[in-house]
Amino acid sequence: MRRTLLAAFTVVSAMLFSALAPSGASADPGGGYDPDPNSPTTTSEISVVSTGSGVTILIAMSVTSPGQPSNPGTSQVTNGPTAPVCTTTPMNIGNATAGWFREGLQANPGTIPWAVNCDTGYFGIAWVPIDTPSTPTVVVTTPGAPAVDPVALAASVLGTVPLPPITVGASPGVGLVAMPSWFWVDGYDGAPLRGSRTLGLVTVEVEITPQSYHWTFGDGAVLTTTSLGQPYPTESDVQHLYERSSLGAGGTYDLRLEITFSARYRVNGGAWLPLAPVTQAYTRDYPVRQLQSVLTSNQ
Repeated sequence: MRRTLLAAFTVVSAMLFSALAPSGASADPGGGYDPDPNSPTTTSEISVVSTGSGVTILIAMSVTSPGQPSNPGTSQVTNGPTAPVCTTTPMNIGNATAGWFREGLQANPGTIPWAVNCDTGYFGIAWVPIDTPSTPTVVVTTPGAPAVDPVALAASVLGTVPLPPITVGASPGVGLVAMPSWFWVDGYDGAPLRGSRTLGLVTVEVEITPQSYHWTFGDGAVLTTTSLGQPYPTESDVQHLYERSSLGAGGTYDLRLEITFSARYRVNGGAWLPLAPVTQAYTRDYPVRQLQSVLTSNQ
């Protein structure tokens, strides 16, 4: 769900404006203010991107300096290291009958206003869904640039996070009926895996961490664990005892490992937000033989 609101500087009340007015401006008894003609003017547009994982507030912002006889004025687009740092907090609405509140709620049903404050003195209001699971992330973007959906960008990064060359280790190499076989994850130590991508002024980092290992041994038995197992010669805690030879299953059992990774992302170094988990499967053929006794005679 995407909600967009033009964030012109709105005077909520004389008291609110007194606390938030930029330098060079003064409040009047009617709740308005007298802007300093020599002060820069901030133009912005606020977009709220909401998903089940969280909310991101995108602010497209530019600052225009007034012209002088010797200086025609400048229009500076905030970007890179000069981009303001902004935070957001839910607003305490003392008078829910205020005109701006009624109009905003009517245009954005199911939301509440959050105040956006930047270290440059900028103030705006974003209408955020009531059921937002965490504090929204604020991202400053370039006016006129295509809107960047951080969740979609995170999903694209998630699909490119390099997975290690995992294989399934087994000992013995050919299993024996009624004797435990040991298994483990080979080529990966369980460390978190990361990826990132920058689009415009938005940098998204993605991290995936193994959550569980689901083993299917091919004879109908399964095991889910949080352990990678231990490679031979250490005795692994991932073991299975086969009761039948694999000859009746086509010569080998289909040994399958599914690793479920929990996933999360963050925007421009902000708070981590959850993504849907990722599951990756690895397989190998595993032969199991029946141990047979052989009678010999004394010579």
